[in-house]
Amino acid sequence: MAPFLSLLKPYYKTITLGEVITELWSGCGHIVQCKIDEKPCVIKAISVPEQINHPRIKQSIVAIQRKKHSYIVEYNWYKHYSQHLPLCAQAITCLKALAQDNLKLLVFTDFNIQGYQQAKSNNDVIQAVLSWLAHFHAFHLKQPSKGLWQQGNYWHLATRPDEFANMLNGPLKQSAQQINDSLVNAQFQTIIHGDAKLANFAYNSATQNVLGYDFQYTGKGVGVIDVMYFLGSCLNETELTKYAEGYLNTYFDYLTHALMVYKKPLDPASLINEWRALWPVAWADFYRFLAGWDPTHIKINSYMQRISSKCINTNVS
Repeated sequence: MAPFLSLLKPYYKTITLGEVITELWSGCGHIVQCKIDEKPCVIKAISVPEQINHPRIKQSIVAIQRKKHSYIVEYNWYKHYSQHLPLCAQAITCLKALAQDNLKLLVFTDFNIQGYQQAKSNNDVIQAVLSWLAHFHAFHLKQPSKGLWQQGNYWHLATRPDEFANMLNGPLKQSAQQINDSLVNAQFQTIIHGDAKLANFAYNSATQNVLGYDFQYTGKGVGVIDVMYFLGSCLNETELTKYAEGYLNTYFDYLTHALMVYKKPLDPASLINEWRALWPVAWADFYRFLAGWDPTHIKINSYMQRISSKCINTNVS
């Protein structure tokens, strides 16, 4: 931690390190509890090595560059964007974002002392996160995304040539570019979280408020990409079949309200019609990634396959 502490020392009187909460992915750093000037905080210390030794996945140059860029995006997000979020779509509070060469340091308020806990899967939490996503998307609709991913999410086709090469030849692989283009060329673009899984949200049960974090893959996209990924992170195959469409409708209800809150000059019905039509496309795009990354993955289920089949061209040669 010595190089990271040297970045912090000019800004604070006292820094007391606590326990390591977790190591970042494949040796890219760590998240540590601390007290800074006697205030409970959390430090995310990032340094991506030149070679990443993942126990299961060989890391190509493309993969390493994708990971490096993801932390640049996260740094940019907390440096320039997160402080401007609306009350209904807040991120965890970043007190300081520092960078020096390959080192990046993010200092956060400990959300536990604010009454938040790691979000758990239940209906109240799902509803609250869907509201957060709707406000996040409405607020950023057609806004610039300088310094972020020009195509948000960690699985989009341009950054996954290794997984694409691993796919078995067939309709899904042959439809991959068409699926990607449908998302990229959508009329209504916003900024999406890009990794909107349940584990990247904190929830206050007393206020029913939500905080988002881990904005490494934030960038341009359509809102249903986040909704798809979020619901897939907290509902199993049976639950998706039973509840996904209802939750999608709930998201669109929240989105309609949020568009009015932020006075967006557009027809909500036009946006919702476009994004609803892209619901199966978002699923197919993620299915494409999983099929190349781990074709036995538990998230490849009958719901995903059924929804994806609506936009996979089975007539390709």
